[in-house]
Amino acid sequence: MTALASAGSFLPPLFDVGDLWARLWRGRWRVLFCVGAALSLALLYLAVTTPTYTAMASLLVDPRDARSTQFETVLPGIGADSAAVASQVFVIESRDLLMRVFESQRIAQDPEFSDPGILSFLTGAGGRERDAIFRRFEKRVSVERAGLTYVIKVGFKSRSAQKAAAIANAIVARYTAGLAGERENANDDVNARLQGRLSNLQRNVAEAERAVADFKVRHELLDPAAGGTLQSQIDQLTTQVIDARAKADAARGRYEQAVAAERAQPGAARLSEIVTSVALDGLRADYNQRAAAIANADTVYQPHHPTVRRLRSELSRTKALMTAEAGRITRELKAKQDLADEAVRVLETELVEMRAKSQAADAARVELRRLEAKAEAARTVLDDVLKRTEETTQMRGLQLSEARVIGVASPPVQPSWPTPALILPVSAAIGFLAGCGLAVTGGSVPSGRAEDKPVDMRLHRSLSGSQAVPVHLGRYELPGLPGSSIPARIRAMRRRLLQPAGAVFSRSTLQLIRRIVARLEEHPAPYTLLVSSVNSPSEAQLTGAMIGLGLQQAGQKVLIVEFVKHGRSGSVMAGVSVNGASGLPTIVRPLAPGTDGMPFMLEDHLADGFDFILLLAPPIDFHGWETAFFASADLMLFTFTPADAGARMRDQLRHKLRDDDMKRSATLIVAVDDDPAIKDRSDGEG
Repeated sequence: MTALASAGSFLPPLFDVGDLWARLWRGRWRVLFCVGAALSLALLYLAVTTPTYTAMASLLVDPRDARSTQFETVLPGIGADSAAVASQVFVIESRDLLMRVFESQRIAQDPEFSDPGILSFLTGAGGRERDAIFRRFEKRVSVERAGLTYVIKVGFKSRSAQKAAAIANAIVARYTAGLAGERENANDDVNARLQGRLSNLQRNVAEAERAVADFKVRHELLDPAAGGTLQSQIDQLTTQVIDARAKADAARGRYEQAVAAERAQPGAARLSEIVTSVALDGLRADYNQRAAAIANADTVYQPHHPTVRRLRSELSRTKALMTAEAGRITRELKAKQDLADEAVRVLETELVEMRAKSQAADAARVELRRLEAKAEAARTVLDDVLKRTEETTQMRGLQLSEARVIGVASPPVQPSWPTPALILPVSAAIGFLAGCGLAVTGGSVPSGRAEDKPVDMRLHRSLSGSQAVPVHLGRYELPGLPGSSIPARIRAMRRRLLQPAGAVFSRSTLQLIRRIVARLEEHPAPYTLLVSSVNSPSEAQLTGAMIGLGLQQAGQKVLIVEFVKHGRSGSVMAGVSVNGASGLPTIVRPLAPGTDGMPFMLEDHLADGFDFILLLAPPIDFHGWETAFFASADLMLFTFTPADAGARMRDQLRHKLRDDDMKRSATLIVAVDDDPAIKDRSDGEG
């Protein structure tokens, strides 16, 4: 299908502004009629339609939360993101909110909404049921967000301007009140739940503190503030042990010194240096006095003098008393040493026991810390709940709604529907478009002439009696001077296709090519097309030249096979030659009778390299014309004049063609020399 695809890509568009304008001008009265009818219907609609008023109220959803205290609110604000603000549109449109407005405004008793109307009655959607009335009310509500702002517009439509404004304001008021009520309800719910948990939390704290106290008592873990912990006792006892050891060492030193002094001479004198004793001091003073007296007596008296002996005797008695006193003091120091050692031993034993008890209490301290942590956590939770309970109690009446009204709906002055400024221009535009459509499609044929339609209809009716009807490709006008020869007309046709002045004819020809190509899409290339006529050989030659030149203009390679009557063998060419009039490659072959039904087949070496092969045959009333001879043709095209589209054409086609041949056939009407339209156009071009 390469040739067909190539042909379709090179064919220029068939839209012609001039032709469209001509059709519109011819159907101008249809356009005016449609515009007038549309305007009349619009005026009638404006006259019978009840006006509807739309009232709009605006509110600002402010994500900023006004803080009257430092307390954290139970229910936070809506939020600043776009989705949160857009969600409020659906909240306002919710059935719950609108139902409350429906109840408060007594919409169910309003005749404007309770009356279903004729349209609802016809469609079966009417009725005075409550749901049906609410649906009609709900359809009147419009809620939309103003762009990407925080402003929401709430509108309501009604036949009364005052009613529309009142209901719009009622919807906004219900929405803002609902927001404030939600915060208050949430605050009350949280406060009630906190109050319910306080008793349990207080009981938990009491049990935890009681467990800590019992554990301390059971394990003798006293409070450090009272000074009774084991560690403090151990520290005090250690200090006592150190002091006792120091005292014991001091007592032991004095005792040893006393023993050494007692053994030395004079012991009593040295002992007085160690231990302070009144008796020993008196004895030592008496001893010194008597020793001095003896020394004086020895000087005055003889050693055996009684005075001397008496003094010596008294000195001995004093010395004996000093010795006895020294022994007593030594024994006393020994006793003190023993007492100090015993005190050290007792304190050391008590210290060892206390340290063992401290080691045993370490494990209890771990458990005590766990119990104290549990009690502290319970106290912390209780403190938080108490604080939050007090905050929620004080927050009552202090929370404000984050939505505030910035535009109260007022009764509109002009109705929102119907609007003549919109309906009248739109209806005029619709009528104009409808009239243009009728003017363009209301009875036009490819040639652009209104009188061709009856001919086409007559041609179609003439073949409607057969089961298969050939496809009719329309009517076309062939350029050229009246009475000129066929080569001259072909050359004029060629010039017309190549010159800019022949745009109309070129477009008409290419339109015919498109229709022919559409009939050949199911056949393989090269495509064989038979062109014949009813009674005049010139019709087929001119039509074949027009089709061949059109295909060549579309970039296709075309071969013309012209059949001549038997006996003109001198005109038959063995090879391909270029026709001087059309400039197309041409082969001449005889149309001889008696072919025994064998179809015509072109040699492969001649058909090679061509996309289309056009078979130009004599008229169908020729004696040697047989349908079986042209069985290789993919499409058989028969040309007629406007005068031939009648009974004669019908009889000849039915006589020559069968139903199978009708299916691969097409008809075409061409204007010949005696057509006045061609004569007038040719005179104008001359």
